[in-house]
Amino acid sequence: MNITTPQIAVLLVIATLGHVMALFWYVAAKRHWTICDRTIYDLPVSRDQIRRELWNSVHAPMHAVLLGLCLWAGLFGNTSGTSFVVSVLLTTAWAEVWHYLSHRAMHWRSLHWIHKEHHKSHLNTHLTAISFSFTEKLIFDGGLLGVLALVDLVAGLNAFGIAAWYVGYLLINSYSHANFELKSPGYNRWMGKVITSTTYHSLHHSRYIGNYGLGTRVMDRLFKTEWEDYERLFDRVCDEKRPLKKLSEKVPART
Repeated sequence: MNITTPQIAVLLVIATLGHVMALFWYVAAKRHWTICDRTIYDLPVSRDQIRRELWNSVHAPMHAVLLGLCLWAGLFGNTSGTSFVVSVLLTTAWAEVWHYLSHRAMHWRSLHWIHKEHHKSHLNTHLTAISFSFTEKLIFDGGLLGVLALVDLVAGLNAFGIAAWYVGYLLINSYSHANFELKSPGYNRWMGKVITSTTYHSLHHSRYIGNYGLGTRVMDRLFKTEWEDYERLFDRVCDEKRPLKKLSEKVPART
């Protein structure tokens, strides 16, 4: 089946957006933009890490290739407005579940070889969000799109709805791997009770386990894998603008 011009345009957007966002965060940090005022970890990053992450980013656009193959095979051809909304919601829900389950599994000793390349970055940089092993990237995107392809066989899904989720994912994932907190003080009193933040995922990298969720805290809370001092650390970064000085540093409970 032929891929349409709009579909090609969308594939190009999601293929390049990760690198565009990496450049954005690089410029923001270099120019000391206001959005970088609340640093999470005040620690140096080695040049070796930057080089390694840049090399790993070569296969970051794999999701666009896999989605393109699905379109070439005739999948996700529904173009109705309803299918767009359903596709966005279904992709969002499945991505959250699939990310948590596959992420937890990759922390098992027998499977950690798949994930360890990403975890070599204990401190996040502008490139960490697109630094994965080829195998990990294939598993996440293959599992995500593979299940959606099965659903498409019985209930036609919309390629633009799936691509819209990828746009949101690439933007949020880039922000989640920055070393700066953008959320406002008091965020965890309402929306932050469900939705994650940059600080949330920074703890996963610095402490190596816990806080496995993609965009929400739901499954971490359900399976009790959330770091107990997360909200206190968030408050310290946002309210006091006091970054952590050690990767292992924890924020004690207030007495």
